Parts: sequence; structure tokens; C-alpha cells
Amino acid sequence: MRTLAGKTVDHIGEQITLQGWVLARRNHGKIMFLDLRDRSGAVQLVGDKSFDARAEDVIEVTGTVKKRPEPMVNAKVPTGTVEVEISALTVLSHAHELPFPIDTDGYEINEEIRSKYRYLDLRRPRMARNIRLRSHVVGFIRNFLLERDFVEVETPVLTKTTPEGARDFLVPSRLQQGKFYALPQSPQQYKQLLMVAGMERYFQIARCFRDEDPRRDRAYGEFTQLDMELSFVTQNDILELTEAMFTSLVKKFFPQKHITHTPWPRISHKEVMEKYGTDKPDLRKDKNDPDELAFSWTLDFPLFNEQKDDDFFFGSGKAKFAPSHHMFTAPHPDDIPLLESDPMKVRGLQHDLVLNGFEVGGGSIRIHQPEVQSKVFDLIGFTDMQKQEFAHMLTAFGYGVPPHGGIAPGIDRLLMALLGEPSVREVMAFPTSASGTTSVMEAPSTATAEQLAELGISVKSAAFTRPAGGQEVYDRIVSDITAEGAQFDPYEHEAVHTSEEAAKVRNTPLAEGAKALLLYADQKPVMVVISGDRKLDTKAFKSAFGVRDLRMATPEEVEKVTGVTIGAVPPFGHIFGIPLYMDAAIRANSHVSFNAGLHTRSIRMSQSGYEKLASPIVGEFSKNA
Repeated sequence: MRTLAGKTVDHIGEQITLQGWVLARRNHGKIMFLDLRDRSGAVQLVGDKSFDARAEDVIEVTGTVKKRPEPMVNAKVPTGTVEVEISALTVLSHAHELPFPIDTDGYEINEEIRSKYRYLDLRRPRMARNIRLRSHVVGFIRNFLLERDFVEVETPVLTKTTPEGARDFLVPSRLQQGKFYALPQSPQQYKQLLMVAGMERYFQIARCFRDEDPRRDRAYGEFTQLDMELSFVTQNDILELTEAMFTSLVKKFFPQKHITHTPWPRISHKEVMEKYGTDKPDLRKDKNDPDELAFSWTLDFPLFNEQKDDDFFFGSGKAKFAPSHHMFTAPHPDDIPLLESDPMKVRGLQHDLVLNGFEVGGGSIRIHQPEVQSKVFDLIGFTDMQKQEFAHMLTAFGYGVPPHGGIAPGIDRLLMALLGEPSVREVMAFPTSASGTTSVMEAPSTATAEQLAELGISVKSAAFTRPAGGQEVYDRIVSDITAEGAQFDPYEHEAVHTSEEAAKVRNTPLAEGAKALLLYADQKPVMVVISGDRKLDTKAFKSAFGVRDLRMATPEEVEKVTGVTIGAVPPFGHIFGIPLYMDAAIRANSHVSFNAGLHTRSIRMSQSGYEKLASPIVGEFSKNA
């Protein structure tokens, strides 16, 4: 029978069996102390040095729970009054040296590396707490709504591509070649169809997918929202229900926090823009107080905005209007006549939920009259073909649709704001990185020729083309710098092959040289840039970026990857389609100089301009030469 570490205080004097990870090891003379961690917490073990276990090994321990002597009590941990005297220890699984420490908050560690080893990052106490808290919060929301006669319904993930506000993720159909599913940007249409079906009160913890650029309050690709829809309700009903639910949630899981305004302020869009200059106002009285929560509602948005080129509501390409929320938002009843005469003055029954300056949810009362929905489609410029994409909605609305509305708070963004985390990725188990890579799995990846053939798909060559030879490399660098609007000084000189020769012929400090090295990290080519007066610390590089195998490229490999020879490789990984890592010591220089594809050509530019153009991953991995 296994006992959890957190329960050891209930078994004083008993022999128990524990299983978990070694959190830490401490040697004191002939005595060894281990801290064992499991899902419930940690407890101290004591034994002699014959019990061999190292940090993060998975172990099974049999021992007797004993009270600690009074001077040895640790009041900072729940199990600090006891320790387990080891009688038997088995290492179930050995652990390699970790690529980064997990006993810190982790903010100081490169996010790409944390994502690559996310299963280790999730052992971090802060991250483990966030993910467990998320589970409890979702459970609370589910129970809160079920107790109020809501029905939980799972809607399809493979659905239809329709213009809804962002780019769709498309999934090719094998059975109907040439046709595509889309991953849902939200369950918007399905939940409205559920209202037609008479469900009346629906909710779902829904996965949503949008191909849009990442922000700190939204991860790239996918996110989770609480999706709710109700029939026979007013906007006020939705606001009051949401306020009651989240107020109760805060009291249960965040008792140390206080809500500034109760009831939550309801501010019109016109007023909030005039007063705060944003529709997401931060209404905290003390923005330095981490425990202050200022919820508010922004209401009475314009139903339409002026359509811009970056809207995904192009319609015929001649429309003047784009939905400010989405195309299913109902106009204010008093403003319906203005749809004919002055659409820009029409108010929408939209409601945005704001917390500490973040929009954490949005919703609206929906259009339930087919003729009004058709009019909105006309105003945003939908062609007959585009209207046909929503024929299922208009058809359903012909069979008796109740007045309805809803809201969709974002789970990720809500927890980010409640916990005071800097990014939604800190409350997600396996987020997509800012570069669009799915953590751990290194997705997206290529498909096999057989898979593509089965789908009837051929893939065009990637847009990236590697320059052929040193002159093309030089021309590409000059073109990129010029396009960026950066200043630079070009040099023509005798052929040089080392950093020392280059610094001498350019008459620039050796430390100013940006030395580009081509390496293979875990069998993949990468570029590493260090100052000309320093050398690479391979151990530090491997530790900083979680690399296990690291070696210098051969001269033949350098030429194969870059098209130029050693000594002429410029410090720009993007030109060659490989990752670029820059040593932080380079930032000590106001300018950098480097060979630019040719042994007889160099460029000097500001360090900040170089870093902006190169977009390197930065770390500390050099030492004095």
C-alpha cells in the first residue's frame, strides 16, 4: 500500500511505503537526507549513504515515520514535523542531469527550452500548482452550471470553413479529396443550433483554433474557453450569471484576493473610450497590489466598424462595414431601423468582460430573425456564394428559433489574470510557442509522400531558398539591412580567415567581431555567434539550451549548409534556414563587425540593429579565449 508524502504526518510510528521523485539530496557525515516529492507534496527521508539516489530519480522507499526532534522541525512545509527513516530504497528509474533547474519559478529560463522539455518544466512547483488549480477551476465551473440546469454538449472539432474573423486551420479530407474540414474558431454556430434544438442552457469547455499571431494573452493556434449559450434571456441575465459564477470562484480559490467594485461596473463603449482610451480599462485602485481584482463590463459597442484590408470579412471586396464582434451579434432593438439608413450608428448587444486591463471574455445577444441576419450579411459584403456557406443557419432559423445569447470567457486568459502570470502559456500544460511550434512534439512536421498521395495533395517547394555562393550571401545581407532601414558600413579588404586578421584589416576591436560558428546540436545544424575575443563554452551551451550532443561542423559541412567557406560565414542563421544562438556578451558592444559571405567583404553595424535583424536566441555560453 502506497502512502502519499503529504499524508506521512498521519502515520507516526508506522512503517510505510512511499513512491516519488528525489527532490534533493544532502549528505551530513555518515547520514544522508533525501527529500521525496509526489503529487501531494514532499517529505524528508533519512538513512545512511549506502542508499544511492540522485536528484529526480524515481524511487520506492520503505521506512518508519518518526517525529523530528523539536530543533529540527521545519514549520515552512506541511510535513516538517516528521521524517521517514529508510529501511529499504529501490531506484525505479534513473534520471539524467536536467537541462535546467526546476526549483526556481523558471521565468529566467529561455521559453523555447522550457517548451522543449515541458514534462520537466511541469515538475516546477509553480507550474504544477497552476495546472492543478486550472483543473479545480474547470471542475468548479462545470458543477456551478450543472446545478443551474445547464447541459454540457461536445460539438465537432472537424467542421466547416466559414469566414468568422480569423484564419482557419484546414484539415484535408481523405474520403472526399479536394475538400477540407476546418478546426473551429469557436463553437458559435453549433451552440446557436443547439438553441434551435431546444437545449435552452448549454455549456462546453471548448477547444478553439485560430491561425493568428501570438500575443502574451493568447497562445498561437489553440486555446480553451468556457462556451455558454442560453435561450429566452436578456443581456442582463447573462451578465448577472457570469458575475455570480466568477465571484464565487474567486472566493473559493483566491481567498486572499479582493474584488474592487461590486457589482461590476457596466460602461458603454463610447464612455470607456472617451474616459480611458481603451475598451479594456484597468480599474484597479492600486495597480501595484497583486491581490486586487477589478472586473468590469464594456457594453453598447458599435455593431459595425469600417472594413479594413486585414478583416476576414472581405465579402465582395466592396463593403464598407465589418462586424465589430461577429456577424451573429444582434443589433440593439431601438437601432434596427438604422440598418437601412445609417449602419455605423447601430449599437450591438455585445458584452465584453474585462479584468485588470485584459479582455477575459466576450459575448452577445444573437440575431434570431432570419431577415435581420440576411441584412447583416449584405452589409458586410457577403456574396451569394458566401451566404450559401451559412445556409444551414438560415434554414434552421426557419423552424422556430428562440431569442438567445451567450458569452465565452477564456480559461487561459482568465487564469493568467487571476494568477498574475506574464503569459497564458504559464497556465497551459503544452502550449504552442511564439514561433508556432507545439512544445515537446516539434509540430508542425512534414508528411510522407504516401500520406500526401492518399489525400490527393502535392506540396509546393518552400519559399525559403538558400543563397548560392558568397556573393549572393553578401547581397542578401545588404538587402535585408537596407529593408530594415538600418545603418551599416561596408568594408572591402584583403582576404582574411580569422577573427584576428579581420579585426586588424578593419581596424576594429577584436571584441567587436561577431564570430559565426556552425555546429550540430543533437544532429541538427545551428549557428552560434560569439565575440571575436572569446571562445565557445560547450558545456554552458548544452546546459543553457538542453542540448545533449554538440559538435563543431566539418569544413565540408559548413560549405554544404551555408554555401561559403569557414571564415566567411556571416552571423545570420535565417539566411541559411537554421536557428541562431547569440552569446549575451555581444551586447556589451555598441557595434558588431563580421565577414559577410566573402573573405574580402565585411560589414559593421550597431549591435541593436544587428540583433533586431538576426532575431537570435540569446544565452550565456562563452568564456575568455
